[in-house]
Amino acid sequence: MMGFGPGMMGGGFSFIFWIVIIGVVYYFFKEYNRNNNRGNGNSDYSRHRDFENRKEVESRRNEDTAEQIARERYAKGEITKEELKEIIDNLNN
Repeated sequence: MMGFGPGMMGGGFSFIFWIVIIGVVYYFFKEYNRNNNRGNGNSDYSRHRDFENRKEVESRRNEDTAEQIARERYAKGEITKEELKEIIDNLNN
């Protein structure tokens, strides 16, 4: 019975079957990664953005603290009004 039909290979259908299987696996892999990166903010861009926001907030907090310290020193009489204005101007620039 040699040479009758495609045998176990299934002809062209075997090739199409594996293309479909690979396509389905690829689709689910891409979908899984897309949902993970979007849902919980684990992408590199969102981590960088969060880091920059934290730095900006921390910087503002430090400036407010420095200004508050300068105002307290002025209230105690440790510095003059001109020195206070100079400190605040330096902090704002």
